[in-house]
Amino acid sequence: MIYTVELNFTDKPRADEWNAWYETYLQKLVTLPGLSRAQRFRAVDPGTQHWEYLALYSIASLDVFETDAYSAIGGGGLASAAYKDAITRRRNVYAGVDCMPEVTGRGRIILCEDAPHGVDLPDILFNSLEIATGPRAAGASRIDGTPERRSLAVADATAVERLGLAAMDGLAVYAPVTKRYVAGT
Repeated sequence: MIYTVELNFTDKPRADEWNAWYETYLQKLVTLPGLSRAQRFRAVDPGTQHWEYLALYSIASLDVFETDAYSAIGGGGLASAAYKDAITRRRNVYAGVDCMPEVTGRGRIILCEDAPHGVDLPDILFNSLEIATGPRAAGASRIDGTPERRSLAVADATAVERLGLAAMDGLAVYAPVTKRYVAGT
């Protein structure tokens, strides 16, 4: 399953500090049993979409959020309490992709919220995602449960630019801001 955290950070003078903190936090998260991969992204054109940042995690099940280990590292927003006033977010867990592939420098994540099977684009294959749970508490995290269906693709920046995807209604395009962290490496 894929755990998604879409968020905005409004305290621009502290953005570098927050981004550095978040990268360290990703490294801690992949030490947890049941959370195997983590990577962060930023919108290619932040002014055209609602969420500026995206974090994607590969998880075995929702049980990871119920563990003492998750609570101990501040999972669910407790670790980011110093930045609470500057963060708005939406968290969800989706079935449809078991393990996120690594997205490197010229790679892009494309999320499509309006068409659960994606849109017909040359050279881009969308994977359908379906919500794994509705709104609920999951340990220290709060899962929003919407949107219930969406699609996700990984594409090269050249194709994204050629097709003008960052400006296309209904799509959110993200570039990596961290490497992909993998458990045990």
